[in-house]
Amino acid sequence: MKNWFEIGGLRFGVNSRITKKVIRHLPLVICIFSLLIVPRSPLHAQNESAQNIIEKISKKYETIIDATLEFSQTIRLGIMKREQSFEGTLTMKREKKYRIELEQQTIVTNGITVWSYSKPNQQVLIDSVKDDPKNFTPEKILLHAPENYYSTLLKKEQLDGKQMNVVKLTPKDDRSFISTMKLWIDATDSLIKKAEITDVNENFTQYIVKKISLNKNINDSTFTFSIPENIEVIDLR
Repeated sequence: MKNWFEIGGLRFGVNSRITKKVIRHLPLVICIFSLLIVPRSPLHAQNESAQNIIEKISKKYETIIDATLEFSQTIRLGIMKREQSFEGTLTMKREKKYRIELEQQTIVTNGITVWSYSKPNQQVLIDSVKDDPKNFTPEKILLHAPENYYSTLLKKEQLDGKQMNVVKLTPKDDRSFISTMKLWIDATDSLIKKAEITDVNENFTQYIVKKISLNKNINDSTFTFSIPENIEVIDLR
């Protein structure tokens, strides 16, 4: 891998600019999907504000032990106007254990070590998770969303024949990499069916969850990576 960089205490090695954008948003991917899998609460009450919706979701997050979900992701780069779509699977478990399977990339962390495997490059990069209070993690974003983001209930609209409440989140910190986040919340079952992120470089990312399973007692071995034979290993620990 020609380049590597750090986000959220994890170091990644990639060649593709598009892939870099995918990886750069991974903590947000996990955050958004954490929102998508929180248990149902009555978010569709007529007199409930967007801020109350986000506060309830943040509190409910603590009830999730583990989850697996299939998703699609679309990225559109602001400058290049190039669009690319991916499909993948996210498996997550407390505390700070994640496994993300993309078409050409697998990222696994047990909270201590992170493995980043590139199928096209036939390489795996191994590093330690950095414990830096300045790093953002899904837990930090999700649990502190009410205090760190302004929320607005934009409108109600139909999506796939279902009524949605569209909520917009705007960071209070002007230095945030994220400009806006939009969430499409099903008014019937209170699940978020779609999420969109726009960053300061006008890069646009959309996430749609296709399938979810919760609290299945996922084995911790899922969050270690078995290195295939004849693969180059770059160990940065």
